Amino acid sequence: MRRNSKPASGSQKIRSYRSVLDEELPFLSSSFAQKKVNIKNANCLDQTNSTLRGGVILFLHFGNFFLSGAALKAKLDIPYTAIASTANFHVMSKTESVFWRKIHKLADKTYAKKMFRTEKNNYKEMLRFLKDGNFLGSAMDVIELNRKHKFHRFNFLCNEIYLQTGPARLAKLANVPLYGMIIVYHRKTQKHTLYLSGPYSSDDYTNSMQQILNNMEEVVSQNMDQLFHDIFRLFNKQSISNHELKSSTRKKRKNPSFQPLAPIQSDLPENFSPRYESEIRSWHPHRGFAYDLIRELRPRTIVELGVHYGDSYFTFCQACEELELESQLYGIDHWQGDEQAGFYGDDVFQEVNQYNEEFYPQNSSLHKMDFEEALNLFEDGSIDLLHIDGSHEYEEVKSDFEKWLPKVKKGGRILIHDILVEREDFGVKRLWNEIQKSYHTKSHDRGFGLGLISFE
Repeated sequence: MRRNSKPASGSQKIRSYRSVLDEELPFLSSSFAQKKVNIKNANCLDQTNSTLRGGVILFLHFGNFFLSGAALKAKLDIPYTAIASTANFHVMSKTESVFWRKIHKLADKTYAKKMFRTEKNNYKEMLRFLKDGNFLGSAMDVIELNRKHKFHRFNFLCNEIYLQTGPARLAKLANVPLYGMIIVYHRKTQKHTLYLSGPYSSDDYTNSMQQILNNMEEVVSQNMDQLFHDIFRLFNKQSISNHELKSSTRKKRKNPSFQPLAPIQSDLPENFSPRYESEIRSWHPHRGFAYDLIRELRPRTIVELGVHYGDSYFTFCQACEELELESQLYGIDHWQGDEQAGFYGDDVFQEVNQYNEEFYPQNSSLHKMDFEEALNLFEDGSIDLLHIDGSHEYEEVKSDFEKWLPKVKKGGRILIHDILVEREDFGVKRLWNEIQKSYHTKSHDRGFGLGLISFE
């Protein structure tokens, strides 16, 4: 978001909207909002209906959106604050940075609560704020330098643009509805009209966001000069590619002497369509098999050792959800990587944890710790299904199997991944050959192989 206070060129009498904005913003206050803003469809935020209490209000960087929040608080007495994008301050000129920091301070005084700054990882505080019945404003058109976002494609003014879905997903987590908000300045009257729309369901947030954009189109198309961004240039697929949250963030392997494992084509039955899928494809051929196993076994307690990006783990979660099982699932990993999988940073855990909290907050928990440390979390004979997919070196995977074996109950199952891989740095196949001599086993011989051990 950049400030541009250049006057209109030549002898034009009509000033640019940006110059009007620069003059108005320093007067941001409740009294200024009372005088300057008319509100359309204010009843959509009626708090007398308890089922609609609280929500996320989405907007574009259009018009005096800071004034929008002031009007909600001053004219409707809405408990409102906003998410303030601050990550780009360091690339602004000193004059720009000082100006916008002052505006943020004015907003903090005007809104019901100080704004949430994006440089702070405070989404849990945002969730509490929403669940307490408050309203949180957030822009859909945000790209912050050196940060990743989840984007989705939307249609807007006959163009395809990619807008971030983070705030809408926050509404889903808090179980509150979505609203739309856009404000337009009228030159003749020197006043603003704030248009509100909603409520929309946060369960299907992409469709709701599209409806919000549809409602904004007429206002924006007639007042394009009030857009802060050239959204059609900045938010196309090519422009956002470097800022998009993706799954391919693993660092290169430390030991180049081993060839990477070949990609695996998925072969899923018609009865299971995975909702979650990363680019780490080695477990994909087993998802249908795992779904059928969950349906047969109906486990109450599932533990996975080695979650990584979560393709196998979220297969278990989704299967339990679709089969309406009251299962508890536990994912254990230190989320640092190893020689076989590659080493990576904390961004992998953050991505997996975010998805887990969004879709499975009630029956799934992730534990960032070593496998041995996690042993204390479970009683002997308490696990129905154990999946081992951590280190693949022989001594380590053997140790994982032997230490966790007592935790599995009679009638339970153990899954071990990569039983077909013949590589110098993989010892799973050797261990599997030993296990087959002593236990009832079954192999799913696709991809890199998945071994199933039954304890009858």
